[in-house]
Amino acid sequence: MTFIPAFIGSRLDEQDYQQLLLLSRRLLAEAQALSSRIAAVNEIAIAMNRSLKLDEILQVVGKQAKWLLDFEHCSVCLCNTNNSWRVVRLFGPTVEFDFFDLTNMGAVGMSLKTGQVQLIQENSASGFLSQYQSQVIIPLESDHQVIGTINFATRAPNIYTQEDVRIGYLLAVQLSAAIRNAQRFEELNRLYLELEEEKRKTDQLLLNILPTDIASELKQSGTVQPVYYECASVLFTDFRNFTKLSEQLTPQELVDELDYCFSCFDQFIEAHNLEKLKTIGDSYMCAGGIPTSNKTHAIDAVLAAINIRTFMEWRKKEKQVLNQPYWDIRIGIHSGPLIAGVIGHKKFAYDVWGDTVNTASGMESSGVSGSINISQATYELIKDFFAVQYRGKITAKNKGKIDMYLVDGIKENLALDPTGLLPNKEFNQLYFAIQSGANTQEASDFR
Repeated sequence: MTFIPAFIGSRLDEQDYQQLLLLSRRLLAEAQALSSRIAAVNEIAIAMNRSLKLDEILQVVGKQAKWLLDFEHCSVCLCNTNNSWRVVRLFGPTVEFDFFDLTNMGAVGMSLKTGQVQLIQENSASGFLSQYQSQVIIPLESDHQVIGTINFATRAPNIYTQEDVRIGYLLAVQLSAAIRNAQRFEELNRLYLELEEEKRKTDQLLLNILPTDIASELKQSGTVQPVYYECASVLFTDFRNFTKLSEQLTPQELVDELDYCFSCFDQFIEAHNLEKLKTIGDSYMCAGGIPTSNKTHAIDAVLAAINIRTFMEWRKKEKQVLNQPYWDIRIGIHSGPLIAGVIGHKKFAYDVWGDTVNTASGMESSGVSGSINISQATYELIKDFFAVQYRGKITAKNKGKIDMYLVDGIKENLALDPTGLLPNKEFNQLYFAIQSGANTQEASDFR
């Protein structure tokens, strides 16, 4: 047995103690440094999660990553929608490129391909970071897929350690989550915009079928209550000898001509506050005073009818010059009570019912080609504005003999032009007086 003096054993114990103390202090300092860096990662994560915009998230990383490790260059590489890769600089000289081939991206390409961290101590590889000796390339992953990398680099060799890799990885995890949230938020916004666009198209289609107020009621309650109108004006048009003349046209020519004429009719009735109801073959139907009641519906209907008649006269002359078949038009108007509502569950239709509708149809069928035929009821509502000719009692289908009138045009003293097509200032003053609620005598006195 070897004998060791007591003082030598005490000296070795003291040395061990000092070494242990130094080691403990070093470990404590490393733990405190690691704790500070982890705290910095958490601060960066909090800052990133305050935004759902990718550019703002990347700006946070570029500004605050310096608290984690030293670098002269910091960037992210992200996947584009066309499966290429783009590099976005966060710190250092500008290096923003688009890549399609990962082999030209050096360590970044390797990390994207393998999904593994790349720790480079002395770089000799190619790629856009080839000027930097030390590199840490950490993949960004979302849903088990590599969506990019975050890249740190500096010119000096042998700078980064495994501890830097671990800290960088913690940051990459937080950044991946923030990017994923931003992308999903962007996707939600895109889907929301698409939904809004589809809703707009649906609303527009609904408005092409139904009046605005009726469409709103239908969307809100799912049904539309029928409404009784004490007085409204219904206008019908029809082309004379339509079937016979149509035989001279091809199907496409026929449809194109009808579409052209009815599209022009649409503009006229919209300009005069009438509501289009439907077309049946070559017949066009609209009404004034619905769905919003007004006191000028009969005047509006006659003004629109004059526009339609004038348009068809112009169209006839144009066709004659081209030696093409043309249509003569009959227009009939009647004013009276009716009921309006929506029918159908899949294909909605806004329509009107009542004897007024039947009488208006009779006005059209009993009319004269190229003329506007109106009833006694309509005449009483428009006689102060328009020059008319009394036809006498004319037999209307299923209605017997009815007093009918032909509208020549706007009265001479109320017309802006000699043809009686355009209303002048006095016409408008009289019109707006009636529109505001004045009775006929008051309106006449206003003139």
